[in-house]
Amino acid sequence: MSNNIVVRLVVYYITWLVILNTIFHIFPEILHYVAEERERIFVGKTLGSGADTAIPLGNIKEGINRLADPAHTIPVVVALVLSFAVTLPITWVYSWTRPLKNYSQSFAHTLLVMPVAISLVVFLVKGSLALAFSLAGIVAAVSFRISLKETMDAVYMFIVIGIGLAAGTQLTTVAFIASLAFVTITLGVWKTNYAAEPPILSGWKIVSRKKSDRTSAPGDNIDGNVSDFRLDVHATNVNAAQKATSPSLNSGSIKWNVAEVIENDDGTVVVGYDFTANQSADLPALVRDIEKRGKKRIKDVELTEVETEQSV
Repeated sequence: MSNNIVVRLVVYYITWLVILNTIFHIFPEILHYVAEERERIFVGKTLGSGADTAIPLGNIKEGINRLADPAHTIPVVVALVLSFAVTLPITWVYSWTRPLKNYSQSFAHTLLVMPVAISLVVFLVKGSLALAFSLAGIVAAVSFRISLKETMDAVYMFIVIGIGLAAGTQLTTVAFIASLAFVTITLGVWKTNYAAEPPILSGWKIVSRKKSDRTSAPGDNIDGNVSDFRLDVHATNVNAAQKATSPSLNSGSIKWNVAEVIENDDGTVVVGYDFTANQSADLPALVRDIEKRGKKRIKDVELTEVETEQSV
C-alpha cells in the first residue's frame, strides 16, 4: 500500500488537514492574523492607524519590533509554508506521469519553488501600485529562457503560479482545493489515457472503431495476430525493479501486470511483466528508460514478443 500513489496522496492531504486543524485550535489567533491580512488586501484596511503604520526613517528599534510583531510575520509564514506544502504533491504527480524523455528535474524544482517566490512577491507589492508597476517592468526586461517541452508543462506552471498568488493573498482554502483538484484530475486523465484515439464520426453519430481502422502500432501484426510482450527485468530486488519499470509501463502500455517473480541464489530477482504496448510506444526507448532509471539496481532488461490468436 505504501507504493500506491493514490494512497500516498490521500494520506498526505489528510495529514496536512489534521496538522493545520490542530495548530489553529491550539493557536486560534493565527486565523485572526490571517483574516486581518486578507481584509487589508481586499478591503484596504491597514494595521493600526495614523502614525502607528509608518516606521520613522532610521528607527531600527521600531523596525525590529515590527518584524517581531506576529500580525506581520505570521501571515507571511503561513503563506510560504502553505504554498510549499500544497505544491509538493503536484511535483510528485509530474514525476509520476511524465515520460522519461519529457521529464526535467530542473522543471520539477522550478514548480516547487515558484509558488514560494510568488507569495513573497505578493507581500512585496501589496498596497503599492508604483512598486507593482516597477516590478512588472523589471520582470519584462529579463528574458526567462524556459523551454517547455509540452503544453501540459505550461499547465503545471500555470497552476503553481495560481497557488502562489492564492497563498500570498491569504486565500488558503483556494490554494489547498486547487492543489487537490489539479492532482485528482491530472491522475485521472493520465490513468484513463484520455483521448488516446480520436472518435470516428458518421454524420452526427459516433461509430465504433474497427480493428482494421487502427494504424499499425507495436503489438499489431498485419496477419491478424495481436502481439503482446514479455519484459524480464533482472534487478537487485523487487522494489528496485518496480520503481524502475512501473513509470515506463504506465506510459507505454495499454495494460500490464506482474507475471512472476523469480528469486536467484545470489539474492537478485527476475521480475517478469506481461504487457500490451500502446500505439505511441517506442519499445527500444522503453527498455532504455528502465535501464536509465534503474542505474546500478537493474542488471539486465529482456524484451520478447508473445503472439496470441486474435478472437473473431
